[in-house]
Amino acid sequence: MGDEKVFQEQYFSEGTVPMVMKIDSVIFQTAKSRDSVQQEEAKRIIISDMAKSFIETTATRIPVDEIPLSLRYYLEGVLDLITKQAGEGSLRITVECRTSEILENLWEDYCSGHLNAVAEECLLTDDIKRRYDVESVKLETTILEEDYLACKTVSNGHFT
Repeated sequence: MGDEKVFQEQYFSEGTVPMVMKIDSVIFQTAKSRDSVQQEEAKRIIISDMAKSFIETTATRIPVDEIPLSLRYYLEGVLDLITKQAGEGSLRITVECRTSEILENLWEDYCSGHLNAVAEECLLTDDIKRRYDVESVKLETTILEEDYLACKTVSNGHFT
């Protein structure tokens, strides 16, 4: 929770909600034995590549048929959020909610686990699977309730 709190304090502004996506676990395709240090290093490298991919993804940089498969498309096209900032390490994204309905949809999507499932599906690309010999990745997406409530409170009356 410490990383999430620091991120919240650094990037919070009116109408925005920070979220953090970290790797909870990785299942590799081959059953090589990896010690805990190797596992942690693999997680760090994989989430760094996922974050870099998210940050570099724009509609002009990916084939048209792959746009609906991107996390950025889901956040901006489906949930109608505005990506204000994204950072590497764990994937740290700050989104702007222009209306209370958009904020409530984000919170509902997060609480149901759907946002996390979409992130797992979108961020584990064939390229990452191939390069790191990964079968699956379980992510942990965090939006602090206090950030949701702060956005709701601070933006009350400012939403369009």
